[in-house]
Amino acid sequence: MLLEIGIALILAKTLSYLFEKIKQPSVIGEIFAGVLVGPFVGGLIGVNVLSADTSYVFEGLAKIGIVLLLFLSGIEIGLDDIKKVGRSGVITSLFDVSVAFIFGYIAGQILGLGLVESIAIGNIMVATSVGITVRTLMEMRALHTRVGEMILTVAILDDVLGIIILSVTLGQGEPALLVAGIVIFFLLFALALVSVKVLRSIRGIRIHAPRLVVTFSIAVAFIFAALAYSLGLAAITGSFFAGLVFSTLIARERIREAVRQIGELFFIPLFFVWVGASFDLNAVENLGMLVLIFIPMALIGKVIGCSIGSKICGLSGKEALSVGIGMMPRMEVALVVVTTEITMGVFDRSLANQVLAATILLVIISSVITPIILRRIYSIE
Repeated sequence: MLLEIGIALILAKTLSYLFEKIKQPSVIGEIFAGVLVGPFVGGLIGVNVLSADTSYVFEGLAKIGIVLLLFLSGIEIGLDDIKKVGRSGVITSLFDVSVAFIFGYIAGQILGLGLVESIAIGNIMVATSVGITVRTLMEMRALHTRVGEMILTVAILDDVLGIIILSVTLGQGEPALLVAGIVIFFLLFALALVSVKVLRSIRGIRIHAPRLVVTFSIAVAFIFAALAYSLGLAAITGSFFAGLVFSTLIARERIREAVRQIGELFFIPLFFVWVGASFDLNAVENLGMLVLIFIPMALIGKVIGCSIGSKICGLSGKEALSVGIGMMPRMEVALVVVTTEITMGVFDRSLANQVLAATILLVIISSVITPIILRRIYSIE
């Protein structure tokens, strides 16, 4: 087990570095590292992180990585940023999420999937990652234009809405109990926010214990994740909203940097290695129709939803289309969503392997084509 973890980390960091050098997302390198130490490649030479002896432990480490990743995402987005998004951001994000979800659901129905599976496909298509787009706009010196600001604004809300939709649509248990669980969770979230605000308002409290604050915040993230799961929601919902709570603290930056180091040095790369190791190469042979429907619908849904919302909010036709194209990339959140759905047993095993493979291909394709198309469509006059 220790050998597999060591090799996995070395490969993940080496390949992520190499992918960054060729201006591609580092996460793709970590996924490829997973393929190399998974059963279909590494298993041939005796290095398999999903073997009977190591899979349970490795999956546990990967799930810790998911919790830390979403906790970090909550801290980075922050409640203050959500409050600042404004009317235009809200309108565009609602169109974006709604259309992307509907396109995903339609894709599932075209493929002959059931209601729950089609909803799960819709959830995957809601996610957005604009890191590639932001870097492209920075190179074009267009980040602080109306297009750049709209993309950043919508991206903030997309992750929040995506997590909420995942919990509402695929929460476990009876509908009445699920609704009660959602209400209880958000009451606890509100209570946590109030508690933090009260503590900040009390003068005279001066506790200088930076490591204690970081440890306490991580502990709360795991507790929130456990509470969310026990209430029928996805565990990642709890860690994400725990991050929003701690984003209101003065120590926000200290917590974020500490969690980033802990996560990115060990746990988060292991999550993406686990995703890659779970990639069933045999599933690729049967992807044909799934890829032909899944990937185009995922890309077109984002373009249409964001373009309509941006146009309604006053952007020109070219600007609105540029926003839609800029929102096409999928990355971490899409992979977190699909692996969460697989863990929840939404798909049967063969379909799960195919959907995971299709999602990984979506991540790669959307990351490669978005900068190319965006540069052709959008330019500063």
